[in-house]
Amino acid sequence: MTRKVRNRSFRLAVALSLAAPLAFAAAPPAFAVPPGGPTNYMIDNDTVHAARTGDIEKLRADLMKGITPNESGRDGIPMLILAVGGGHVAVVELLLEKGADPNRRAPDGSTPLTMAAVVNRTDIAELLLSGGADPNRLGPNRDAPLLIATRSRNAAFIEALIRHNVDLGETDLTGRTALNLAEENHYREIAALLREAGGF
Repeated sequence: MTRKVRNRSFRLAVALSLAAPLAFAAAPPAFAVPPGGPTNYMIDNDTVHAARTGDIEKLRADLMKGITPNESGRDGIPMLILAVGGGHVAVVELLLEKGADPNRRAPDGSTPLTMAAVVNRTDIAELLLSGGADPNRLGPNRDAPLLIATRSRNAAFIEALIRHNVDLGETDLTGRTALNLAEENHYREIAALLREAGGF
């Protein structure tokens, strides 16, 4: 290799080593924030942060200023789902009162009601259902609130769904109904509840 070629290769290597950190720094951040789970609050504006953390006074003040109750953070998760995931009952009540969509999805497909099922909050599920949440609206991987509640053996949650005319025949990706899941796992109380309601 000639000296000229070696010098050219050296200069190229130096240029690439200097450019790599800059390219990395300029790349947009990738967020994968689970609703209600560990989160980087830097992605939120102040209103979304208030909903996520249960700061109802800040949230109420912002809503009174005209901010939409359907606001999302940069992760795209609606405030209502964040409040549900955090177990902030008063915030959920406030958002529903101000017109938050109880069926609006997060980017991963989660709905407020599937999130309530995931975190086992029957009290919040009751609020959502009374506020117009669709008991049959599917979440990630076609998972229905009824199926999630059945796996969690949450009889009270299932009863709330039944009172709001849930589809007992909804199946998971393997074709199993809630009753199938209950019977396979020997959840006798849940299976009896589902049979009495007309499950199959």
